[in-house]
Amino acid sequence: MARPEPRCPHCGRPARRRSTDWRALLDEGSLRTLDRRRRRGLGVLVVCCLALLPWIGYLAATLPVHYESEQWRLAWVGFDLGLLTALAATAWYGLRRRRLLVPWALVAAVLLVCDAWFDVMLSWGTDDVWWSIAAALLIELPLAAALLVRVRRILQLMVRYQWRLTDLPGEPPPLGRAPLFPPPGADQDRPD
Repeated sequence: MARPEPRCPHCGRPARRRSTDWRALLDEGSLRTLDRRRRRGLGVLVVCCLALLPWIGYLAATLPVHYESEQWRLAWVGFDLGLLTALAATAWYGLRRRRLLVPWALVAAVLLVCDAWFDVMLSWGTDDVWWSIAAALLIELPLAAALLVRVRRILQLMVRYQWRLTDLPGEPPPLGRAPLFPPPGADQDRPD
């Protein structure tokens, strides 16, 4: 059975068939620069991870158990404004069916998990701890999980769509093994 011709999701016209080898659009110098930046960025991430290990140990050993802050209200209001922004942007881009939904939903999910963590940890040993635990278990963590499940599903659909659009054989790989861009020359054999 022949696959239906791919169509532009915005206008419905037949999609243009182009080479998916995005690296072919760049000269050799630009490719070397991109590869160097990629390696440098990955190196910075590895160094950050290695530097965090002793820092976490230092904090665990030296931070005071009790600490007073004059900016407590500002810290929490600012955090909640960030969370509101992430949730509103997720809703906006979801309503508009735009790809920016994915990073905003990830940001919102991470902020919800952080909010649950800090609410519970900072209310530990007080009468408010049960409210914090209830909010974490009934609202914040389930909403974060729902956002993450939705993001995973959207990414799977995007990979499947790109896989079929470029006429790659078989089923697309799982998300953890899916390439960031289609493999070079994926549709080189297709007639125009």
